[in-house]
Amino acid sequence: MSGKHRRPEPDALPDADVADRIVPGPVIEASTAPMTPPPVGVASALSGRTVVARSSRQAQRQARRQGQRQQILRVGAVVVAVLVVAVGGWWALVGRDGGDKDPSDTAQQQQRTLLVQVAGADGTAQASALLGVRTDEERAAAVLVPSRLIVDVAGSGSVPFGETLGLPDQAAPAKALTDLVGVTVDGSWVLTAAGLADLVDAVGGVPAEVDVDVVAKDAAGADTVVVRAGSQQLNGPAAAAYATYAVAEEPEQARLARFSDVFDGVLRGLPDQVREVEGTLTALKAGSTTTLTPRLLAEIITAAHAVAEEGDLLSDVLPVNSIETGSGEESYGVNAQLTAALMKTRFEPSLVQDPGSAVVRVLVQNGVGTPGLVDKARTRLVDAGFRFVNGGNAPEFGEPKSVVAIPDGTQASVERGAAVAAALGLPAEAVGVSGQGQSVAEVIVVLGRDFRP
Repeated sequence: MSGKHRRPEPDALPDADVADRIVPGPVIEASTAPMTPPPVGVASALSGRTVVARSSRQAQRQARRQGQRQQILRVGAVVVAVLVVAVGGWWALVGRDGGDKDPSDTAQQQQRTLLVQVAGADGTAQASALLGVRTDEERAAAVLVPSRLIVDVAGSGSVPFGETLGLPDQAAPAKALTDLVGVTVDGSWVLTAAGLADLVDAVGGVPAEVDVDVVAKDAAGADTVVVRAGSQQLNGPAAAAYATYAVAEEPEQARLARFSDVFDGVLRGLPDQVREVEGTLTALKAGSTTTLTPRLLAEIITAAHAVAEEGDLLSDVLPVNSIETGSGEESYGVNAQLTAALMKTRFEPSLVQDPGSAVVRVLVQNGVGTPGLVDKARTRLVDAGFRFVNGGNAPEFGEPKSVVAIPDGTQASVERGAAVAAALGLPAEAVGVSGQGQSVAEVIVVLGRDFRP
């Protein structure tokens, strides 16, 4: 069922009975034992920047695009790519200046993030990319997100990421991605296929290394080739068809590589000035929608253009694992460790973390039954710098008072519990020690009737 027709439902039931593991009441006296920090993710299985010999601008484009496609499709070579990404991550941190800039300065830089999506005729996302641009306009990165990646949406349960675009909440895709990868998404930009085609035509077309014949149905329902395979300059309609084309039974990473090819070409072809870019994007009218102001969207895209024009836009596919759903169509689950490493390398300034620079996960359950309650709590927690984990509905409704469960009575846990309670507007006495250990999150919350959204 597509997201366009999906109605928000009460939060899905959780797998575990969390409420029974919680001992409400006063927190026991805090000890001085330090809290063990969460495990650090291993290096990403994605390659970093590839340097090739360039004899001409055309050769440069061809080499770069072939390298990007190989990079995106080479997601299974974990052992080799771990070593490559270590170098690529170092380069991303020290910049293109040969290492003269102190790597520690990177964490202090600000970053703007933008979720870019192309919507299909059914309203679901056919292609998605999280774009991150440092405000110094010297670095930019894009992480491609599979549409068949399963994500958890507060109030709607588990759905493919592409279907979140069809949910009533316009911010649903950005929220789901933030919760999944732990990166704050500043805004979203959605293009229709026609809007993408108009944008490509506005920049004079894009060069592409078309890997397969792009086939579509004609008016009579017969298959017809709309784009031939080969190196060529694509106009708007051809580029839109190529960017969203998927061959039956191929991994979704192949379609993401095509979208990346077109998106990179669009960025490179845009004007250098923010005012001109704003005019180009505004002219798309109904083919383009955004949660940002036209000016801010233009600033982000112009900054990304400056990096892409130099051939330095870093593109990766989100690390995922295949999931067998029995539907005949491959789905994916996020590879948490590799994703954490990739996000730290590419999006460190935008990571969701508390003022102490530690990632604190907070699982929230609805103990009342009111639809949308968990999503309201999510907004407060993310705004306060916590990493939200959707816990759905509690095993039983009618909880009179909310409970904020912490794993132990150490000072670190007590302080985290108190901070979570404060963010949710709950009293300090809501914090209690869980009867059992908890690994899914550092803090578990069961919302009661005392929670005021």
